[in-house]
Amino acid sequence: MKQFKPIPTNQPLAPTLARRIVQVREIRNMTVLDLATLANFSIKRVEDLESGLETWLSSTDRQRLAKALSVEPALLKEVEKRHSEIAPLPESHMLNAETAERLAQDILDGIGGLKCPDCGAELKTNVIDGFDMDGFPTQFAKAFCVKCPYVLRI
Repeated sequence: MKQFKPIPTNQPLAPTLARRIVQVREIRNMTVLDLATLANFSIKRVEDLESGLETWLSSTDRQRLAKALSVEPALLKEVEKRHSEIAPLPESHMLNAETAERLAQDILDGIGGLKCPDCGAELKTNVIDGFDMDGFPTQFAKAFCVKCPYVLRI
């Protein structure tokens, strides 16, 4: 097992998750293969993290990566960014309730060939049978677009 030196306190830490992982890995004198092995990640996953393709980690992955880097998980969490923080959805993706309700009613009525309100592509639709809070049977409409991230859940 390699011996790891402490992170220098006089050196500022990188502002992004990708750069911080690379920085700590280099301070620890680790290769990508070393980090992947210790964190039980694939080499491709570590490369994706270091290139900035992934900007957020699940709690479990954060803990595994922090343990492999010999740092506290908070050191990684403080620079994580959710996709919505980096690039919020454009105004077109924020549909009003009336459009969503009309689309849901069309799905419940069995109308086929519905189009995505955002991009116009085909919607995959489904009607879910369930029960309301009082135990009465009810139906819920669900739909998702095959081309864009649009999802309807009512």
